Amino acid sequence: MLLVATVAGLLTAATAGCTGQTKATTPPAAPASTPAAAGVADEAAIYVQVLRRYLDTPSDNSFAGHTFSKVYLLDHYVPDAGDPDGPHERGTPIGPDAQRQFTTALAPEATVAFVADRNTVIETRDGCPQVRDGGILITLGPATGDDHEVRVAVNGFVACLGATWLTYVVHNEPGSGWRVTGTTGSMAIS
Repeated sequence: MLLVATVAGLLTAATAGCTGQTKATTPPAAPASTPAAAGVADEAAIYVQVLRRYLDTPSDNSFAGHTFSKVYLLDHYVPDAGDPDGPHERGTPIGPDAQRQFTTALAPEATVAFVADRNTVIETRDGCPQVRDGGILITLGPATGDDHEVRVAVNGFVACLGATWLTYVVHNEPGSGWRVTGTTGSMAIS
């Protein structure tokens, strides 16, 4: 089995052959609450909102004027996905029902593929690791919180000097369901 590269390790390797600077801020503190005990329907509702917000917001994904038609998602949650310096250990798998719901909900905007190992979609061109097919690789953290508010960490990687780490706040609003209301903690951009 291949050893999965950490985001920080990949970022370090990625910047070796590229010019530019990496801007990082202190990663957000882990929420004091426990993982949300949402069912598959709630899980999908939360993450679809997170993915849409991330993909549709250039200030969050760092790619103004660019639409990602190919989205690769790690098939498991990574507890410290929003921390560029975290150990990025494998977390809970994203179940097949949730994967199907994510894919169906995002189908109008992008083709979604789940991958077990980030290295399967990273290729190096001109010394710069980048996601194949002009896509983006997204790593999601587990939703932590309660039935009213959760936090979800996100890492998006496109290429060397093309990655972001942040944590969204998602509220369950009566009558309208889950909605991203902003971010919390720090954001890192490379």
